[in-house]
Amino acid sequence: MNRTEPAPSNRVRTPIVLGSCFLLALSISICLMAFRWQTAHSETTVPVDPNSDVAMQKTTLEDDRQKSSVSTIHASDAESSETRLTLAPEQWQASGIEIEAVNSGPFQKRFQLTGKISLNQDRLAHIYSMVEGTVDSVSVSLGQRVKTDDLLAVVHSREVGAAKLELYQARLQLELAKTKDRLQSEIAKNANQLIESLRQGADIKQIEREFRNRPMGDFRERALASYSNLLKSEADVDRLRSVAESGAVSGKQLLAATANRNADQATVQSRIEQIQYELNTSTLLTSQAVKVAQAKTLVAATSLKILNVDQNDIDTIDPAGQGESISHYAIRAPFDGTVLTKDVVLREQVRPDVMLLSIADLSTVWVTANIYEEHLPLLDSLKEQTVLVRNAALPDRVFQARVFYTGEIMDETTRTISLRAIADNADRALKPGMFVTIEFPSAHPTDVVQVPLSAVHEHDGKQFVFVHDQDGQFTRRDVVLGPANQSSVVVMQGVQAGQSVVVHGGFILKSQLLAELMGDE
Repeated sequence: MNRTEPAPSNRVRTPIVLGSCFLLALSISICLMAFRWQTAHSETTVPVDPNSDVAMQKTTLEDDRQKSSVSTIHASDAESSETRLTLAPEQWQASGIEIEAVNSGPFQKRFQLTGKISLNQDRLAHIYSMVEGTVDSVSVSLGQRVKTDDLLAVVHSREVGAAKLELYQARLQLELAKTKDRLQSEIAKNANQLIESLRQGADIKQIEREFRNRPMGDFRERALASYSNLLKSEADVDRLRSVAESGAVSGKQLLAATANRNADQATVQSRIEQIQYELNTSTLLTSQAVKVAQAKTLVAATSLKILNVDQNDIDTIDPAGQGESISHYAIRAPFDGTVLTKDVVLREQVRPDVMLLSIADLSTVWVTANIYEEHLPLLDSLKEQTVLVRNAALPDRVFQARVFYTGEIMDETTRTISLRAIADNADRALKPGMFVTIEFPSAHPTDVVQVPLSAVHEHDGKQFVFVHDQDGQFTRRDVVLGPANQSSVVVMQGVQAGQSVVVHGGFILKSQLLAELMGDE
């Protein structure tokens, strides 16, 4: 049978704990008494205030100088927090004492948040094939940098081939329609000039010479036949009129010849009107046929553009010369970038709903961060401002990013608002997915009293500074502090602008102050 050892009783541990606490308190008391005796009677090594920028140093003071120059006087007024100390000016250098006037002015504070580098979503492209087909060739590899319009892959597509052939046929029909229209326009021009000559009563032989080699279809024969009849009828009338005056022929024959001439004249006029109507109609039809052919060509070319077929491929369609390659569908890079993903291989069947590649322009990246509620008042001032970006892996680099977006909706889970900034990344040093520290500027709206961080000390839960009154006189002054930055802190209460405070070496004064306080106790 397994036995379980009983847990140690609290009664056993209690005397041990109490004994340890007693020994610790006794050790602290002995150390403080030894420090006080050593300060007053022997060579003393004084550490510098750890809150200052000076490293630990040792200063040896002679016994007689220490006794004569350093003393502690408690304030006699109602403020028990003020304690006056005296340190002769000749001792300041050895003690590292430095005095500085309290400043009042704009307070700059920078707060830091953890952010993340992400892809510039405005320069990210997911490449899909807009047609179904089989991959005929792949021209890029993973991680390769490409330029705008570089060939990425070629897909053998029946849909693209059919669309190109349709465009080719439409172009042939358009050329035929344009040829017919040009010929009809020339015929109409020649026929109208012939009609004008007929109306002017030109000689038939002159008309034959002028329009002999000018095409005008059957309009020449139709017009000249009726015109020839008219000329003959007019000649008959003229001949009979001269004979009738001598009585050689009867007036009845003259009347018949005149009637024939009038009929032929009406025939010529009717024939001219008919020819002009047919010319106008034929010209209109051929012109309309050109427009129809142009529309078909435009529709076929637009269909290929909708499929994102390259313009050069559209302009150089040649079924006889290209053969089966006329069905090739080229996929090209939309902009300069880097191939981030590649999910396409040779002879693979592709569809419009399957992503083949993704390309990103890494010359710029986004810096994303979540702004907490306490910093929400700063959002308006951050828009279009520059923030500093650092990464632990690149300690010597400081990047700048311009804030272009501060979200309007707070995440209910994290209680934060999203912030986006864009940073130049020409050397690709910032990698998407990398964590960074973002430093935001924040200015106090008004002038405030501020002192260096090294001037502030703390004891017994209170923060204070040493104010220099005159000569070797110093006063411990409790202060109420506000926000702080890397070098300064705002003092809400306790000191005023223009007063002088100890900014370095205050630890010697603090040590003496603590020694006197322990002595009083």
